[in-house]
Amino acid sequence: MTAVLKPGDTIGILGDEFSSTQLINCARDAGLRIVTYSTKSNSQIRRQADVALVGGWDDRDQLRRFGEACQVVTYVSDELSAAMVDYLRQFTIVPQGNDLLSIVQDRGLQHAFFDQLNVNSVPYETVVDEHDMQVAAASLGFPAVLKPIVRMTRTDPFFILHQSSDIQLASQYFQAGSFVMESVVPFQQSLAVIATKDQQGEIQQFPPVVIKTFAQGQRTIYTVMDDVEAELVAEMQRITKEIGQHVDYVGTYEINFGYTATGTLYVCGVETTVSNTGYLFDLAMNINEYRQHLRAISGLPISPVKKYRDVIMQTFTRRQVPLVLELREQHPDWQFIFSYRQAALSNSYSGCLLIQTADLQQAMAELEASGLGPQTAGKN
Repeated sequence: MTAVLKPGDTIGILGDEFSSTQLINCARDAGLRIVTYSTKSNSQIRRQADVALVGGWDDRDQLRRFGEACQVVTYVSDELSAAMVDYLRQFTIVPQGNDLLSIVQDRGLQHAFFDQLNVNSVPYETVVDEHDMQVAAASLGFPAVLKPIVRMTRTDPFFILHQSSDIQLASQYFQAGSFVMESVVPFQQSLAVIATKDQQGEIQQFPPVVIKTFAQGQRTIYTVMDDVEAELVAEMQRITKEIGQHVDYVGTYEINFGYTATGTLYVCGVETTVSNTGYLFDLAMNINEYRQHLRAISGLPISPVKKYRDVIMQTFTRRQVPLVLELREQHPDWQFIFSYRQAALSNSYSGCLLIQTADLQQAMAELEASGLGPQTAGKN
């Protein structure tokens, strides 16, 4: 197969995300010229680019300039609308397309897509007024969560409904449009599967990971599947492949799952590009998600994924950076990745550390003793 991109060609990277840096590093290793597009005039990825453009997600003139400067464009942010991806495709190649993006940006459409594939998502109803909410509450019960049907950002505001009296309070939000109302399902475990689809339709999956979220959105993620049943792993992999086969998409994507104490598996969402979750694959696998994504959008065959070892990834905040710098001296066998951003808030994401392990319990105990683990993070 002839690759779309070869050394000396130009790739456009759209979005100022933490994972943009890793993708840029991979593109540099591939000998590519890099053009970036960000909505922030002070974007830190500008220093890594050969050409850096700044503009809004709906700035057609600037997006046209960006597209015309690149042979291939990949988006690292999912805040660009599907319509703007269509517009961008008039001037360049966008292998990811807008099929999957249009699904995840409309929560109603996303639920309908899962229903069509006969895949479990959390119980939901589409609501447009207070009466709809009353009807939905009768079937969904409480607690429930009210979300805008159009997903604008990953941090869209949600409204939690704990009882019937909350419905009237929430009705004021309907001036903003339609909503989906979802049951709040108590998950025993949160998991994710990252996969990459190439231009020939082949899909390669990374092993599932367990995700534990705690104080201010910090996460502990690990590859160890000792406490996850083989049947559950197989079902997550089946669903991940099924979703990939039913969308016109090339590149890396992530499927998030929730598993209840009663043994029910739910699909909780889809990420349409590379994410921070995949950092742990740097030490665990023969290839990471960023290089795999780059191979796919370049027109190259993607690599079979081989697991070398288990890895724990622990995120940290700006407030914890002084502690992390001490740990970097104390643990030469841990790998530390720092954000290129100067986080404005003390609880903002500032990086992660990776721990190779043959014993999850021992490694988790060391992490707790360091002051960064789930039990101690809120105190540091």
